[in-house]
Amino acid sequence: MKHILLVDDDEDMLKIVSRWLERGGYEVSAVTSGRAALNSISEKAPDIILLDYGMPDMDGPATLNAIRENDSSKNIPVLFRTGKDDTSSQEIMENCRPAGVISKAEGKPKLLAAIAEILN
Repeated sequence: MKHILLVDDDEDMLKIVSRWLERGGYEVSAVTSGRAALNSISEKAPDIILLDYGMPDMDGPATLNAIRENDSSKNIPVLFRTGKDDTSSQEIMENCRPAGVISKAEGKPKLLAAIAEILN
C-alpha cells in the first residue's frame, strides 16, 4: 500500500482529503505544518507528499526546499495543492520543481488521478 503524507494547515481539509485518499486505497499520514512534515518524513518516508502552498511559519515552497536539501527525502515526489492562481505564486511553485500542482478546487477524481499518474 502506497503511503501519502498530506500537509495542510486547514484541519477540515486534512480530514476530507485524508478520507478521499484512504478510500482510494492509500495509507495516509496528515500533518498541519511544514516542520511537522519534515519530522514525519524522517520517521517514515512517504511515497508522495501532498503539500499545501500557503501555510503560516513555513510555507509550501520553504518546506519543499527543506525536503530537497535532505539526501534521504530529496527524491520523494511532491504535489502542491493550492488555492492560489496568481502568476507570482505559480512561478514560485514552478521554480520549486514539484512533481505537479493541483488546485484545491479540483475534486476527488482529479486529485486521485494526479496522484496515480505521479506514482506510476
